[in-house]
Amino acid sequence: MPKIHSYDCGAGYGRLTLWELADPAATVEATIELYGPDAATAAAWCALTAKFDGREEDYRFWYTVFSKLGNKLQS
Repeated sequence: MPKIHSYDCGAGYGRLTLWELADPAATVEATIELYGPDAATAAAWCALTAKFDGREEDYRFWYTVFSKLGNKLQS
């Protein structure tokens, strides 16, 4: 699984990533619940914000969520 923006949790704790904290499938469900028919727009906004901030790993996470949302909202 790809890694997302890493956070140093201190000595002995290793690296913590967004992929370890959030599951894209669960994030899809939460985004639909929170934003309803605007869920894909919200995920796209998160992806673009991460991309423009130079957070490539975060961008990939949100792009994955956006892609899964597109498939789920169309069905």
